[in-house]
Amino acid sequence: MNWFLIVFGIAVVISPLMWLRQSPQAKRMTELRGMATQLSIQVSLHRRPDAREDEVSLDSVCYRLPWLDWNASERWVLQRFSQRGWDSHCEGWRWTQHQAHPDWDDLLAQLIPALPTGVSALIASKAGIGMIWDERGDALDLEKIAATLQLLREKKAEICH
Repeated sequence: MNWFLIVFGIAVVISPLMWLRQSPQAKRMTELRGMATQLSIQVSLHRRPDAREDEVSLDSVCYRLPWLDWNASERWVLQRFSQRGWDSHCEGWRWTQHQAHPDWDDLLAQLIPALPTGVSALIASKAGIGMIWDERGDALDLEKIAATLQLLREKKAEICH
């Protein structure tokens, strides 16, 4: 009977600690987001890429690289999230809200087929160039995203000068 009480007491003490452990999925996302921070990528909750003005819920995750030029005025969304918006030059992708200047077309057409499958949108705003990503990939997918965002940021610098 004493052993039973000792085991029960230990279980009562340890069980709350087990609830504090991260799940493998949460641990993987924490590692990805930490790696993104090391790559100077900002990770934030974001509205759906095809959201209307009155839809404000933050149910997507955006991986964003800030512009080098603080006066950047890009504002466009290219998404494959839904059928909202209008056709783009990239098969399966649609413009919503605003369309990028045609100077972007060749680079976007080149980069989009190589994106990880979990990327559902490219978003250019005053804050920078970003991607909506479902975070189901791994570190290699994040490296592809970082490289693509870097190329897009460099293109913006080229267009401005």
